[in-house]
Amino acid sequence: MSSRRDLLVRGLFGGAAACCTLPGIALAADDCAARARAEAVGAVLLDRYVAAVNAHDTSGFAEIFTEAYIQHSGRSPNGLAAQIENFRAIFARMPDVELRVEDRIISGDKVVGRNTWSGTHTQPLQGIAPTGRRFSMRTIDIWRVEQGKFAEHWDIVDTAGLQKQLSGA
Repeated sequence: MSSRRDLLVRGLFGGAAACCTLPGIALAADDCAARARAEAVGAVLLDRYVAAVNAHDTSGFAEIFTEAYIQHSGRSPNGLAAQIENFRAIFARMPDVELRVEDRIISGDKVVGRNTWSGTHTQPLQGIAPTGRRFSMRTIDIWRVEQGKFAEHWDIVDTAGLQKQLSGA
């Protein structure tokens, strides 16, 4: 038999289906089903994004990003077209770049990934001349999903760790 605390923890961390069953904090069945659908869409969207990045293929970006996509980092302009050009430039600078999702959290219309990007330093990057070294860069990315596509993005990038690897310091 589960304690009330175990049920609460499972309800908070066990996904949308679990939240429907907790007495006192349960969501209405319709709300719970809508949340579960939104979270399933977010999971599929993240998988599509990773597959596109790892295939170095921007042809499916219109199915991943909204036309009015907002990039809050300031490192690239807003909009779908800007995302396509940004990733084309990344693929040109880092022909073997690969993205791996270490952890994912999907809740409602938010998708969070703790990610590792890896590649070989063959082009100038972060103001550092090519070294030929393998590198990895860690990020935490947060997307807001709207109508089945990524609509907004916030991130934290370990640029200090990347620069340390590239400079050999």
